Amino acid sequence: MIDLHVHTWRCRHATGTVAEYVAAASARGIGTIAITDHLPLSPELIARDPSVAAYAMPEAELGAYVAEVTAARDEAAAAGGPEVLLGVEADLYPGNEAFAGSVLKRCAFDVVIGSVHFVDGWAFDDPDRRAGYASWDVRELWERYFDDLIAASASGLADVVGHADLVKKFGCVPEGDLAPLYEAAAAAFAEAAVAVEVNTAGLRKPCAELYPSAPFLGALRRAGVPVTIGSDAHAPAEVGSAYGEARAALIEAGYSSAVVFRSRRAEEVPL
Repeated sequence: MIDLHVHTWRCRHATGTVAEYVAAASARGIGTIAITDHLPLSPELIARDPSVAAYAMPEAELGAYVAEVTAARDEAAAAGGPEVLLGVEADLYPGNEAFAGSVLKRCAFDVVIGSVHFVDGWAFDDPDRRAGYASWDVRELWERYFDDLIAASASGLADVVGHADLVKKFGCVPEGDLAPLYEAAAAAFAEAAVAVEVNTAGLRKPCAELYPSAPFLGALRRAGVPVTIGSDAHAPAEVGSAYGEARAALIEAGYSSAVVFRSRRAEEVPL
């Protein structure tokens, strides 16, 4: 079992220490866990909207975060516990690539998840900001989100695309055929040589399904895009959540393996 997407208290909207996540992974039989707290947000974004500081660790804590995960990795290895990978989740909305890239260069991460949580500065996945959906035509929002997601994958900064259809989180889904969006994204991800995670957090959200959806996952498989699995845990009790459902969805889509990243190099593991 693998879980390549979890968050600790350092991201300011989760609970639990690195040690507690590693202990939870050990208790659930997870062989590899990646700690992937949110990369610090740009000073420009925080200056525009100071409240977004609650979405990520402060830049001043990055060194302590790396040291904490590294120490947990060494302790777990010595004790015969799970493999602990140093990861991070980076916001790769348009215009943030230079800042994110400069921060990523400072650390020897094992895996970088690239995600889109903002559209024009609007944190569309924040439950307290759901009112923003009313100002969008739903299909136009999805098209904009997928354009930004494709740009994020093409930036070369990420190894994994996070929760690839996050825009559906609150059940705001356009009518009509979504296949063109899925196929265009899948082709772009294949060209960018990035993996996509099957993120089980969607099962805990109003959309009540995995990220990505079954049709999207099918498009990814046809395009030859590799996959990994993450719980997007925000508490130790969520580590490994719905792993069985994620594995079943992957097998149904035709996958027989997933990937893990060590020193930012993908290695296949059987499902």
